[in-house]
This record gives sequence, C-alpha cells and structure tokens, in this order.
Amino acid sequence: MSLKKILCLAFFLSFSAMLSASSVLELVGAQDSVHPFTSRIISTGAEAAYFNPADLATLDDSFKIGFGMTIQNKSISHAKRPDGHDVGDYIYDFATATMGTGIDGYNAPLPTANLINKRGSADYDSFDGVIMLGAVKNIAKKSLEKLGGQLAVGVYALLPISGIQTQEPFFNDEREQYFSNSLQFELYGDRLKQFSAAVALAGRFGRYFRIGAGLAISTYTKTQNRVFVPNASDPSLQLINAKMNVGASVMPYFSFVANPVAGWHLTGTFHFPTNTGIVKLNNEMQVLGLDNLYPENQRYLTASSSMTAGYQPIKVAVGTYYNIDIKNDYQITPMAGFEWSRWSTYINRHGEKPLDKWNDTFSATAGLMMRHPERRAAFGFNYVPSPVPAQTGRENYVDNDRMGFSLGYHEYFGITDQVKIGAGISGSLQWLLSRTEEKDLERSMKDGGLVDEVPDDDTKYYGDMSEDEVKAIKEELQTNNPGFPGWTSKGFLLNIGISAEVIW
Repeated sequence: MSLKKILCLAFFLSFSAMLSASSVLELVGAQDSVHPFTSRIISTGAEAAYFNPADLATLDDSFKIGFGMTIQNKSISHAKRPDGHDVGDYIYDFATATMGTGIDGYNAPLPTANLINKRGSADYDSFDGVIMLGAVKNIAKKSLEKLGGQLAVGVYALLPISGIQTQEPFFNDEREQYFSNSLQFELYGDRLKQFSAAVALAGRFGRYFRIGAGLAISTYTKTQNRVFVPNASDPSLQLINAKMNVGASVMPYFSFVANPVAGWHLTGTFHFPTNTGIVKLNNEMQVLGLDNLYPENQRYLTASSSMTAGYQPIKVAVGTYYNIDIKNDYQITPMAGFEWSRWSTYINRHGEKPLDKWNDTFSATAGLMMRHPERRAAFGFNYVPSPVPAQTGRENYVDNDRMGFSLGYHEYFGITDQVKIGAGISGSLQWLLSRTEEKDLERSMKDGGLVDEVPDDDTKYYGDMSEDEVKAIKEELQTNNPGFPGWTSKGFLLNIGISAEVIW
C-alpha cells in the first residue's frame, strides 16, 4: 500500500471515532467552500461529507486543510423597567420565601438590588476560530468505472481552537436572575464552540443518478458532583469530587442528486435530528450534622437537573442547479434551494420544551458559481427566518431572522499530470435583523405569562410593613425576570475562511 493511501486511511479512522453533528455548520455553512450557503445544493469538496454526501461520487481523491474565523457582533438592548416592579428586601419577611419554595412551585426570588450581576451585563461579542480538515477517497475506482459507476467515502471535521467542547447552559426565564441576570442568544453561544465532523459514503449509477449517506455523532459531557460541607454555618468550606464522562449519540442523514436532462440537476437532503436526549444529572451534598435536622436521619441532600447539548431538528432540503458551458472551458452554474426545519420539536439546554411552541421554518438559498479547471468563484445569498414566536410571557428565547451574502474564490495549480494543489478564500456576512419583544402583562401565569415572584396570597408577614404597603405589593407585579418588560436584539456575523487542498 502506498504512503498516500496509508495517510488517507489513518485520517478516516482517526476522525470517524470522534464525530459530532454541528451547529457551526448549520449556522455559517462550509467556511472553506467557495459558496458556503449553498453546499446542500452542490458541494465541490470534502464538505459534501456533511452537507450533500451524494456529491462525493463525482469528486477526485483529495485532502483539504483550512482555517475559519467567526466574528460575532450582537447586542440586546433591555427596555427600562417601570417603577414598582422590583423585588424589595421585604421578600425576606415573607413566610413562603423563607422556605425557599417561592409561589406555586416557582423559585423564590432575591431582592432586585441584591442580585449578583446587573441586568443586561452579559457580553455577546466574540471571536471564534476553527481548523477544518477534510478528505475524499474513491473506492474500487477502476472496476466501477467500467460499469459506469463510482463509489467514494469522505470525511469532514471542524476543530475549535478554543477547545474541543464547551457547554455553557442558561435559563430562559426568571431563574436566570440567580446567574448572569441577562438574556442570551439561544442558537449561538456554546453551540458554536464544539468539535464537529461527519463521515459519509456515496455511489454514482451512470450519468443520471447518485446517492449518499452519512453518520454524525453528537457528543456531550455529563458531570456529577459529590460535595461534603464540614461546617453548615460556613458553606464556603467544601470538599468536592466531580465525576465526568463524555457520551454520544449517532444520527444518520441521506441525499440524492438526479440529472434527468444534460446540465440540469435536482438535489435533496434529509438530516435526522441531532439530539443527545435529555441527560439527567444527579448531585449529592453531605453536610455535617444534617441528620440532626431531619426526623428521617437523612445524611445527604440530592439535587437533580437535566441538560441537552446542541439540539438540531429534522432538516429537509431540496435544490436545483444548471451547468451552462461557455467558451474556453468556463462553466456558469446558477443554483437555488429551500430547506424545511422542524423547530417545533426544539428542546433547550435544560431538556425543556418551550412553553410557546416554536415554529417550523422554510429558509431559502441561491447562488451563482463560475467554474474552470484552474479556478472557481461564486456568490451566494441566504435568508433564514427565526423559529422563535413572540416572547410575550415568562420565557426569553432570543433569536433573529438572518439575511446573508457570501463571496469566494479558489485557484488551482497543476504539479504533475495527476496531482494539483489549490488555495482559496471565502467570506460571508449575515445580518441578524432587528427584532423587538414586549411582555404582555395581561397574560396569566397559568397561560405561561410572567411569574409574579412575590406571593400575593401569603397572609403572614414579618417586619414593620403597613397595610397600605402590603396592599400595593399585592396589586403590582414584582419580578426579576431579565426579559421584563422587553428587549431589542440585532447584530451581524462575519465569517472568513482560507483553505489549501491537494487533489490527485
């Protein structure tokens, strides 16, 4: 076996063992492609392994390495809180609050002035880099060519420079007051900081039809903490053992490309949902003397929570493109496509379904590519509507419609009769179109409205509050929900990718 084949085989084996479906690829596309937004319609390199595996069957053997960066400039402007809605120090005097259970099963609030972080203090700007690796290898090439077919395997991987995996969950309602006390963009953040890859197999049957199938594995980290507190009056003294393990789940995807008329192609892709499932986390805390406080002689406390990492819904895409031959070996290819995403099944980072069901969406992409044996250039467009409905209740899912444009150019140079190298650069800009949300104060708590975090029906008070003060509190809504009374979100994403490729 030649050194070239050994290197290719080692590449496939090393990366197929640690694959992950990608929120990065879904958001910014193939950064090392000449047309990052339209790769599901037509893929011209190793990115086909994820976006459209059927295209692998038309590609030569190749190895690609690239670098991409994403600059995020996003903002959330919180509307000013009206007077009379803050939670005051009197919350410590409420009998229900001292039990820590809040009202109707909700969590007890803290005084607004005593929250650790200022409302809206989170920073949404970031600079993220990623290394891209990809390869394509034809199998049994000589024997299949005699039958008019082709069989190929491909792999495509993204390695974030900041780390292989990042998980930074947050709550989408009033519970976030205890942590960042800010709103967060739902489909960004830690979803863009995880290792991503795909491996796929494709076959071509004559000139008219080819199919492809691939596997992606989403990974997540599960952590269980065991804590011992030797002094209940000073909880800052703790001994902690953290047990961590990385889990994974496999998701398949499929694609086809039909060529019913010379030059004209129809494409279709189907990606199953990326879902780690709802992972249960159980933590144990042992406090010295705890058994004296409970009649059951309980020796430790247990706390459970749930999480889900990087959920992506079912995605079905269809597209078409037409190759137009012009003089001097140049070819122009216009393309267009639509994608349906089943966001109505969305599960957030804590394994919860939104109270206000998300919407399924249709997004659109289009582009124009110029091809020549020695160069390639393209222009692309996309429009992706937000699946998030109006956030009039207690939930604060922040997301925006996106509209983007891309430009790319690749140049290829012959080294020998069988080997050539290529280098390219591409860039894209996506605007997060401005969106304003306002809370509906008439919406009831039972219907998913804002939670009145001060228990108005509690008749037992402590302290010197007068009847008029108590009455005023009962008549007003008090909440530390960071999304109250509303917000405006907007921004942009700038992506730049450079790559080098060897083709033989």
